Amino acid sequence: MAIEHVETVIGRLTNDRAFRLKYCEDPDAALQMYLSPEQIKAVKSGDGHTLSGMGSDRWDELFASLCREVPAD
Repeated sequence: MAIEHVETVIGRLTNDRAFRLKYCEDPDAALQMYLSPEQIKAVKSGDGHTLSGMGSDRWDELFASLCREVPAD
């Protein structure tokens, strides 16, 4: 997948609460339209080597936001 897809996923997971909740409930379904199965596996496992190979330097930002406790509205 193109770097644009990776950047889209990172942006949505860090800034879009509803998308982040969907990811936490079903990561495969949330990511399948953006990433390949191998990339989804890397995101879910936190495989830094594979993630770096995807071309983004924003993985720390992504992991800081994944499945963090979301305050109730």
